[in-house]
Amino acid sequence: MKRMGILDVDDLTEKLVRGMFLAVPEAQIFLVSGNNERARRLERELPCWTLDHYQDVVDEADVIITGVDCHAMNEIANQVQLRSSQTLVSLVPGVHSQSLRDLFRHADCVRLMLTFAAEINQSNVILTASDKEIQDLFSRLGQLTVLPDESDFDLATVSLCMNGWFYFFAEGLQCWLAEQGMADEVARRLVLGGLKDCAEYASHNTAIALGDLGNGMASSEHLTLQGLEVLAKMQALNPWRVASETVLSTVRKTHPPD
Repeated sequence: MKRMGILDVDDLTEKLVRGMFLAVPEAQIFLVSGNNERARRLERELPCWTLDHYQDVVDEADVIITGVDCHAMNEIANQVQLRSSQTLVSLVPGVHSQSLRDLFRHADCVRLMLTFAAEINQSNVILTASDKEIQDLFSRLGQLTVLPDESDFDLATVSLCMNGWFYFFAEGLQCWLAEQGMADEVARRLVLGGLKDCAEYASHNTAIALGDLGNGMASSEHLTLQGLEVLAKMQALNPWRVASETVLSTVRKTHPPD
C-alpha cells in the first residue's frame, strides 16, 4: 500500500486517517505536527508518524494529501518540492487540477471529495481522473465514483454538501416527533431508519426513477399522498435548490490566490 502524507490535519482529514487505519491497520501515514492538536491526538491513538515540516512529510510519502483552504495551500505549495513519482491529492473544493499543477509545479494532481463517513468506511468517495492504484487506495473509504469531467466534480461537491444538510433535515423531523411526545432516541431511530429504508430500496431498484418509487408508495397509501400534496403546494424543494445553486456558485468562483 502506498505511504500517505497529510500536509494539514483538519476535521475531514482526521476522518480520512481514522478510516484508512480502520480499513488497513498496517497503513503508513505521516502527518505534519506543528501546533495541531488533532495531529498529536492521532499520533497517540493510531500508529502514524508526526513530523515537524511539510517537506519532511513529502519526503516520506508516495501520496500527498492537502485539505486546507486556498490561502494556506498557496503557502504550503511554496514550501514543498514533490518528486515526479508522487501523487498530490487535494480535498480543497473548487480548485481544479490544472490550478493544482501550476501551484505545486507538479504533473500528477488529483481531486478528492469525502464525507465524515470516511471514518467508518461508508463515505461517498469522489475522484477526478486517476490511476488504478489511487482509486484502489481511496475506495477503502467507501463507494467510489470517478468523474473525469471537473464540471461534474464541482456538481458532486454540492451533492456532498447536501450530505451535511441531511443531518439537519433529519433532526427537524426527529424534533417534531419528540414534540408530539415520542422519546428522542426512538424518534431518531425511526427517522434515520426511514432514510436508510429509502436509500436501500432505491439502490435495489436502480432502473426505476426515484420519483416513480415515491409515487408508487404515495398512490398505495393515502396518508403519504396527503402529506406529499402539502409539500408540493409549499414548494418544499425550492430552498434546497437555492442552497445548492449558492454553493455551486461559490465553488465555481474558488481559485488559489496569485
